[in-house]
Amino acid sequence: MTTTVAILSTGRQDWGILHSTATAIRAHPDLELRLLVGGMHLSARHGRTIDDVRADGFEPDVALSWLGGDDARADPPATTQAAAALDALGAALRAAPPDTLLLVGDRLETAAAAIAATLERIPIIHLHGGEQTLGAFDDALRHAITKLSHLHLVSHEEHARRIVALGEDPSSIHVVGAPGLDAAVRHDLPSREDLAHDLGLALDPPLVLVTVHPATLERDPGAAAAAVIAAMDAVPATYVVTLPNADPGGDAIRERLLVATAKPRRVAVDALGERRYWGLMKIADAMLGNSSSALIEAPAVDLPAVDVGDRQAGRRHGLNVLHAPADVNLVITALSEALLPTTRTRIAAGRPTLADGRAGERIADIIAAWRPPRPPRKAPMTIPD
Repeated sequence: MTTTVAILSTGRQDWGILHSTATAIRAHPDLELRLLVGGMHLSARHGRTIDDVRADGFEPDVALSWLGGDDARADPPATTQAAAALDALGAALRAAPPDTLLLVGDRLETAAAAIAATLERIPIIHLHGGEQTLGAFDDALRHAITKLSHLHLVSHEEHARRIVALGEDPSSIHVVGAPGLDAAVRHDLPSREDLAHDLGLALDPPLVLVTVHPATLERDPGAAAAAVIAAMDAVPATYVVTLPNADPGGDAIRERLLVATAKPRRVAVDALGERRYWGLMKIADAMLGNSSSALIEAPAVDLPAVDVGDRQAGRRHGLNVLHAPADVNLVITALSEALLPTTRTRIAAGRPTLADGRAGERIADIIAAWRPPRPPRKAPMTIPD
C-alpha cells in the first residue's frame, strides 16, 4: 500500500535540509510525495526561493502565501504570520488529506503546521527534534512540535535521548543523521568562478560566509549583528552575507546588513539556494554569525565557524565551532583564529560520522516501513513510580 507523504517547506532554511529526503521519497516505490511550499518561498523580500525548488526538479503541489504581497516593506508580526499559516495549511490539509505530514525543525510556521495537522487528525513526522537553541523561542516550538509528532527522525543519539526524556515512545525515534549534509556530496556544485559571476563579486580569499538571524529571546535580538558588522570592518576579507529570515527583529538586522555590505569586497543576497550555498561553503575560509548551519552543515566540509551570541546556546557542536559572545573584540579574536590555516587542520577530525550522503534514503525507508496511526493516537506516557 502506498503512503502519501506531504512535506512542508517554507523557505531557504529548510529546503536544503529537505531536498534529499524529498528526492528519496519521490523515488521510493511505496511512497507518494506531496510537496507543500509556502511562506518565505513565495516572498520577493526573501528571494522567492520557490524558483530554487523548481530548479531542483520539483513542482510544488500547493503554494501557500502568508507573508503578504511583493510590495510589503516589512514582514508581518510573528503572531500574524503564525495565524495565517495555520489557516492556510489547515485548508490545504482538509482539501487533500495526506497519510502523514513531514515537518523539519522549529520555526513558528512549522509549529502552526503541526497544530493544523493535529486538528485535522493527520499523523506527523518530525525531523531534527531533540535539539536545543536556548537563545530563541524556536527551542520551545521545537519541543512542542515533538510532543505533537508521531515519528521522530533525529540527527544524533543525544537528541534521541532528549526526546525519550520528553516522554516519547523510544520505538518511534530513529537516528538518521542530518539530511542537509547529503548535499555535501552533490556533483553539480558551482565553481569559484561561477559563484563570482553569479554574485558579481571577486571571491578572493580569505572568503567569509555571514548569516545573522535575530536571537528572539534576547533583550536586544540584533546585538549579534552589531558585533558581526564591527568584526567585518576590522578583519579584511571577502564577505558574502545572506539576509535574515522572517523572524521578529529580522527587518532591523536586514537594514544594518544592507548598509554594511555597501562597502568593497562585500555582497548581500536574500537567499543563495542549496547549490550556491554549498558551493560557497566548500571554498570559504570561515563562517560568521549565529546560524545553525555553522553547527550542522559546516563540519561536513571542515569549515571553521564563529558562532556569535546565545542564539544557538545548548546546541550540540563540533570542533569547527568557535563561540564568542556578542562582544566586538571577542568576535574579532575568534574570526582571526578561524582564518588561521592551523584551525582548519585541527577541526578535520570532527567531521560528522553520518555525513555519508544517504540520510534522505534512510528517512524514506523508515517512513515506508512505518504505518501512520489512524486515528493518530500516541503511546501512553509511562511515569516511574
